Amino acid sequence: MKRIIATVAAGILLCVSGAARADRSHGSRPHGRARILFGMDTEFGIPLGNYADVNSVGGGALVVGEYPMMDMLSMTARVGFQAHVDRTVNGLGSHVHAIPVLLGTKYYLGGEREGLFGAFELGMFDLMSSVERRAGGNVTSVTSNDLRFGLGAGVGYQEDRWNARVSIHTQDVGNFGNAFTITGGIGYQFSAF
Repeated sequence: MKRIIATVAAGILLCVSGAARADRSHGSRPHGRARILFGMDTEFGIPLGNYADVNSVGGGALVVGEYPMMDMLSMTARVGFQAHVDRTVNGLGSHVHAIPVLLGTKYYLGGEREGLFGAFELGMFDLMSSVERRAGGNVTSVTSNDLRFGLGAGVGYQEDRWNARVSIHTQDVGNFGNAFTITGGIGYQFSAF
C-alpha cells in the first residue's frame, strides 16, 4: 500500500511539474479543433448506501484524454487509481480500491470548451477488496479482485486549463443500488497534441 501511495504521489508531482512548464511555454489553453487534450484529475470519493458499510472515504488521480468533436462536445477517456481508507467495525476491517478505465462524453453548455459542463462515463472498474478480521491476536485476511462494469454522470466547471467536477458513479451495474460513490475533484489540462 505504501508503494502504491508513493507511486501515485510521484505521478502527481511529475504531472504538476509538467503542467507548470506547459503553462510557461504555451500560455492559455488551446481551443483549436482536432487536438487531443491531456491532463490529470484528482478525486475525493465518498461511498454511499450499502457500499459505505464496507468502504470508507478515499482519493485518487486519473490521467485524462479529451478529443474535441465540436465546440460544445468532446469524447473523453480517464484511467487512474482510487485508494480508500479501511472501514473497521467490531474488529472487521475492509476497503475496496479501484482502477477505473472510463470512456465518455463531455458537453459544454457555454461552448468553446469553457464554463459549465455535463459529463457521462461508462467503463470497467477493477475492484480490489480486502477484509481483515482481528480476533484474539490472530489476523485473518481475505482479498479478492473483481472486474465490474460501471457508469456515472457529473457536472463541472472549466476555466482555461483548470476544471472542478462532482460526479456520482456506480462501480458495479449488476449491483446498481449497492455500489454508489460520489466524487469531487480538480483537474488540469497540461498539453495538447
